Amino acid sequence: MEQVLDFLFMQPVLSVRQLQTFLNISFPIAQRYIDRLVDAGVLQEVTGQSRNRIFRANEIFQALEVLE
Repeated sequence: MEQVLDFLFMQPVLSVRQLQTFLNISFPIAQRYIDRLVDAGVLQEVTGQSRNRIFRANEIFQALEVLE
């Protein structure tokens, strides 16, 4: 999970495929990581679609806005 969080700081808007590629893991495992982060409130799905969804780590963006 540490690598997933590291990736979020590099790519705070991401898809399951992007996480899969970055971590070199299967799609279902990447999806499970994303689901856990959505359940924890870390990620929010922003497309409203059932496929090719995009997720956003809002708190990372909020932290960046504070630093401006």
